[in-house]
Amino acid sequence: MVTRLEETRGCLNALIRHSSRTVSRYYGDVLEPTGLRSTQFTMLAALAQTGPIPLTKLASLIGVERSALARNLKPLERSGFVSTYTGDDKRVRMVKITRTGREKLRKALPYWAKAQSRLAQVLGSGDVTQLVGMLRNVTEKIDTKR
Repeated sequence: MVTRLEETRGCLNALIRHSSRTVSRYYGDVLEPTGLRSTQFTMLAALAQTGPIPLTKLASLIGVERSALARNLKPLERSGFVSTYTGDDKRVRMVKITRTGREKLRKALPYWAKAQSRLAQVLGSGDVTQLVGMLRNVTEKIDTKR
């Protein structure tokens, strides 16, 4: 089978990555007054919901490589929003949100809610429901293939 270059215009990878960057910039702009990037907000929100968790599990939960997670956690740790430590199994690095991190997250939540609400309004509730379902479906189907 011969693939023509023009067929790459519909590349799912490129389209999804472009949409992801657009949405990340949108949330980042709304979160800017909080001093958190959208990726940092996501990590704090996940940690607030999970409690202490191994780095590898957090990476899997938010869909990033462990090495990228470790790099992205450094500024949060320097700011006192998270702490990392060795687990009971000395081979496992753990991470947890701190009291300062919970406070930062609490202050950022209204900004996130504004971004979430505005985007949902732009898309419409039917498209939001469909999009969430499709994104979860894609992730589930691809993750089970690895």
